[in-house]
Amino acid sequence: MTVRAFLIGLFMSVLVSLWPSYTTYMLRSARADYAHLSVAILLPFLLLLLVNLYFSRKSKGFTPSELILIASMGMVSALTQGEWLAGYFLGVITAPIYFASPENGWADTLLTRLSNWSVVSDHHAAVAFYEGLPAGAAFPWGSWIVPIFWWGCFFFAFFAANLCLMVVFRRQWMDYERLPFPLAAGLLELTGEHGQRGTLMELLRNPRFKIGFFVAFFVFGWDIASWFTELIPPLQANIDRQIFIGEGFPYLRFKTNPLTIAFGYFTESNVLFSIWFFHLVMVLQVGLMNRLGFEMGSPDPWCSYHPAVGWQSFGGLLAFVLWGLWVARDHLSAVFRKAFTSRAGDVDDSGELFSYRTAVFVFLGCVLFSVLFFWELGLSGWAALAFWSATLVLYLGLARIIVETGLIYLRTPITAQAFTWHVLGITGIGPMHAMALGLAYTFFADAKTIGVTTLAHIPRLGGAMGPRRRRLVPPAVGMAFIAGALAVFVFIIYQGNYTVGSYNFGSVSFNGSGDGGIGVWLLTANRIRSNALETDWMRLGWLGFGAIFTLGLYALRYRFPGIALHPIGFAISASDVLRSGISSIFIVWVCKTLILRFGGLESYRRNTPLFMGFVVGFLAAIACGAIVDFIWFPGQGHKINGW
Repeated sequence: MTVRAFLIGLFMSVLVSLWPSYTTYMLRSARADYAHLSVAILLPFLLLLLVNLYFSRKSKGFTPSELILIASMGMVSALTQGEWLAGYFLGVITAPIYFASPENGWADTLLTRLSNWSVVSDHHAAVAFYEGLPAGAAFPWGSWIVPIFWWGCFFFAFFAANLCLMVVFRRQWMDYERLPFPLAAGLLELTGEHGQRGTLMELLRNPRFKIGFFVAFFVFGWDIASWFTELIPPLQANIDRQIFIGEGFPYLRFKTNPLTIAFGYFTESNVLFSIWFFHLVMVLQVGLMNRLGFEMGSPDPWCSYHPAVGWQSFGGLLAFVLWGLWVARDHLSAVFRKAFTSRAGDVDDSGELFSYRTAVFVFLGCVLFSVLFFWELGLSGWAALAFWSATLVLYLGLARIIVETGLIYLRTPITAQAFTWHVLGITGIGPMHAMALGLAYTFFADAKTIGVTTLAHIPRLGGAMGPRRRRLVPPAVGMAFIAGALAVFVFIIYQGNYTVGSYNFGSVSFNGSGDGGIGVWLLTANRIRSNALETDWMRLGWLGFGAIFTLGLYALRYRFPGIALHPIGFAISASDVLRSGISSIFIVWVCKTLILRFGGLESYRRNTPLFMGFVVGFLAAIACGAIVDFIWFPGQGHKINGW
């Protein structure tokens, strides 16, 4: 490990947080905050690998371990850009000040209950951020530094807690349960850490890779050419069609996504089948409930499209997590014995990023800080217990699913805020707890989680490095997280104050959309004023049904091992975002099934480069589209990639 790898990694950390922020907010072009393996890191890292091929011929290239460190730092930094962290964070802490008016009454309902250190409390600073600073006005440093400092401390503590949790589970998931970690495995192959130094060159020379690359690049490249003239009819590569089944039934969405298809190729066939099968079942379930007049109210922000299927899926996820903890009970017992006693022989932690004792105590310390932080914001008692318990289940469950499936466009069925609201109601929560739940959307909006799905792969990547080298990974990724967060916060705040104003970014985080910060505070204010929301036993009933059904699936799979239904499919099929990817999941399931049926495992392996070519061709098209928008369509760009 050399200093150059760390410096390049630090540069990569800043780059992956800035370039998508620029293309999203200023160009209104390519975005990189949709997937758990972000386009923000994939594009520059693939470019680095290509450059490294040239220097490796002269024995000056990066070693595989150096490439892994750079990739790890970039992956972590990518969590800070867009609507992973920066968008929702800055939107939530500024929206209640800027959008407060005599008509909505937020001054009395919200602002009197907000701590000055938790939001940008100065109205002039908030107005300047959304509309731009007046000419000659000084930048309001004091209004920004305090909330960013305290929230920054919380974000880093939360990040560290997630990393420690994943270090504890790495051996269980990788060595004992043999989960495939498809995303990390792909990066390791490309870097050559497994000893296959020619993997990338062999891939580039493979005819199937070339076919996949040129098909994806041609289709999206043709659409890029159509931006210039109507004489070139677009192929509409981002086709998005709604298929209506009948009155009262949710529509089925037909939309293709090359990344979903490509990464889905490495997912188990029974998981792919279960996802689209249970999604179809839940669409029919919601339709029948609507036709029968079964009413449960509207879903909460960033939750499933219907409360019944959302809460039953959360019940499935809860059972999925509890089952996983039961399976891991021996490993977890050994970890805690090693952390709290001197019995060092129970479990070997020499292959981890740091010792289990360090992981356990840092995790507990960071969790304590996080709980106390939100206690200061008003979240305590039963509300705190409900929120943090749901957060643990959702984070651990989604991380476990992604390291098993490799599917990068996944969301949780509900949020921890929704769970807390409907378990306790406003009468059990109270206004101050409600305010804290609103502020919690700074790090848990869009049901993506922050950090844990990416951090689940960092110990796996570090495990491929030597013992001395892997111990450098935690401080490196910690600095990458700080560098990326600071860079993107400064960039967005600067652009908001000194260029077009954040309201004109075209992002839901800042433009007054109900999907951004204003939506969070509208919901919070309305529920505080109504004072009518009580414990929702109907939602809890569906949660219980989902948990029992999932445990039944486990029993069925134990009795009949060949059954195709997998609990993962039931746990995530109600996600609203998954509606956009269900057709792609069906397509890749059909392709994979036919390949395995008629060609066998050898044919499956031979066609792997074809799907890798789809990924690289699509990424190349995104890069070309962003460059074209930068030169010819600044501020009026085109979005190639989506869900």
